[in-house]
Amino acid sequence: MAATGPTEPFEDFPLHSETDSEPRRAPEGPILEAAHGPASAAPLGPRLSAAAADAAVVLLLTALALLGARVVTGAVPRPAGVPWSLAFALYLSFFATVFPLVLFGRTIGMAISDLSARTDGEAGIPAGHAARRWSGTLVAAATCGLVLLWTCRDPERPTPADRFSGRPLSLD
Repeated sequence: MAATGPTEPFEDFPLHSETDSEPRRAPEGPILEAAHGPASAAPLGPRLSAAAADAAVVLLLTALALLGARVVTGAVPRPAGVPWSLAFALYLSFFATVFPLVLFGRTIGMAISDLSARTDGEAGIPAGHAARRWSGTLVAAATCGLVLLWTCRDPERPTPADRFSGRPLSLD
C-alpha cells in the first residue's frame, strides 16, 4: 500500500538566503544586556511606538462604535455628542489598557514593540498597578508629553506611568 502522507518534509518560507549554509541563532543574553543595560528600563522609542499603537486601537474601536451608531440610527452625530464620544474613548482606553496588563502583562502596543510590564515568572500584573500605569499614561498624554522631557535627558529615569505603577517597562 502506498504512503498517504507527503514524502518530503514540510518546508516553510526561508528566513535567510539559500546561500547561507549555517543556521542563524538568536543573540545571547549578555549581548542584549550590553546593548540595553542589565534589566534597564525600556528606551523612549519603543514606548512611543507602543503608545501610538494602543491609541490607534482605541481610536479604531471608537470610530467603529460611532459608525455603528450611525448605521443603526441613520442620523449623523451632533456636536453635543462629541464630549460623550471623548468620554467613551477614555473609558475604552481604560479597558484596552488595564485588562491586557492584568491578564498578559502587556497591551497590544507593548506586544508589537516587545515591551512588558511584568517581572519574570508572572503572567500579568495586579489590577491596581495596571490602573495606576493607565493613569500615568493619561498624565503624559494630558501634558502633550512634556513630562517625558525628564525621561529623554536621562533614559534611566522612570516615566510617570512607571513611577505611579512601580513597574518599569522592560524589553523582552
